[in-house]
Amino acid sequence: MDRSDKALLAAFLLAAGLGTWTRCLMHDDGAVILSSGWLGSLWDLYASQIASRAVAVLAMHGPAWLARAAFDLDAGAYLTLAHVLYFAVPLLLWLMLRVVERDRLFSRLYLALALAMIYFPTELIVGVGVWLIWLALVSDPARSIAGVVLATLLLGAIMAFSHPALALMGLFFVAAGLALPLFGQRLPARSLVAAAVLSVALLAFYLAATRWLPLTNPTDGASQEANRFAYLSPVWMLRTLMYFPMIAVLWFLLLVPGADTLRLRWRFLPLATLAIAVFGLWCAAAGTSLKTSAWTRHTGLYAMTLALVLALPAPAAWLRRAERPLILFATIAAVSALSFNIDLWLFGRFIDRALRPGIVDAATLPAPWPSQRPEPVAGRILFKFGVGEKYVRDGVMPSYDWSRIPLAFYTYFRSDRQGALFHPLGGGAEWRPFECPAVARALAQARDAQDRQFLEFLAQHYCARSAGLSDR
Repeated sequence: MDRSDKALLAAFLLAAGLGTWTRCLMHDDGAVILSSGWLGSLWDLYASQIASRAVAVLAMHGPAWLARAAFDLDAGAYLTLAHVLYFAVPLLLWLMLRVVERDRLFSRLYLALALAMIYFPTELIVGVGVWLIWLALVSDPARSIAGVVLATLLLGAIMAFSHPALALMGLFFVAAGLALPLFGQRLPARSLVAAAVLSVALLAFYLAATRWLPLTNPTDGASQEANRFAYLSPVWMLRTLMYFPMIAVLWFLLLVPGADTLRLRWRFLPLATLAIAVFGLWCAAAGTSLKTSAWTRHTGLYAMTLALVLALPAPAAWLRRAERPLILFATIAAVSALSFNIDLWLFGRFIDRALRPGIVDAATLPAPWPSQRPEPVAGRILFKFGVGEKYVRDGVMPSYDWSRIPLAFYTYFRSDRQGALFHPLGGGAEWRPFECPAVARALAQARDAQDRQFLEFLAQHYCARSAGLSDR
């Protein structure tokens, strides 16, 4: 195993171990997903709402749901296993890539991207892995046309039920590949044609799915509508890089080994790369927050795809040039994971002091709840520890309580299901994670009095009642 492989793998295992310890998925969308697998049926409560992405959701979270039912796990064991199995999915895809690829190019780029995105349970973790496995098979000239067609049909079906952004990634791959001859390089025509055909087919499927498999939760549809251009808007992508400069540094480290492909030669490039990496290390330690991992996905797809296009004309040479940048990438990601999980540990300690028996509105606690959402000021971007008089109150809590819904699920399991703190939701299009009929079905089969009480709370406050939006 190459040194860069070892560095990326070590950073990933560190991130997975720390994330399992702090139950990192319980601070964003993962709180709803994992709670669905505990409270009832993962399919009925959550995955059926987004059927067009269900394969990826079930691949990442379905095994823990099935294990919970099969082995009658308690809540603590279930959450631990759910995190372990979630982190195992990208490792399994990475191992599969190492089996099918001719060069270690695909697996290294995938592990790097997965490492950057891993703390947000996006369906792209599965989708990108499958797409790269497919491209590794297609790019191998030893594969027959029949084998390519079969791989496209089988893996394309999985991609179709993963994430719509895969179509955009494929089209970007084709566009970048077609531009390579301007720099005296080119990709195999078979790879470009296959990627174009697959991308068009995926795009057609996604457009059809909006009619045949529509989002059934009306508040989820409103949320998707608000973010529908996140993978297309250059303005939004630049904002994500401005708010979290570490992300830009990571993508630079992926792209810099391809400078020779573009005939960009500068004798001070290694020194500049090191200086930029040092800045990235600072941002990882002093600027990582809840949204860092979530916002990598919008630009990460394109950065990884462009790096792949620049590497494919001469994989062996690219791998030699990429060793040091990938080690720096892994180091920055490891520091970011450590910073992130220290924050989560501090968040948990604050929650432990605030927990009360029963289900309690956080705003009614004796001490004021630090729930104001943080502004992306320079201090928070470059030195989060200096924001406010008390770091936990003024820095950690506003950042990690950004999404109002996960608090109820996090505190329910944090209290060993003895109580929960929650934020009331407003009216209008604010997201409610469940449909009320599904909550009612789970309530009818509640495991015990604690789950019954929490499901009754969800039925009253956190579910969408019909095609119209509920304000209760």
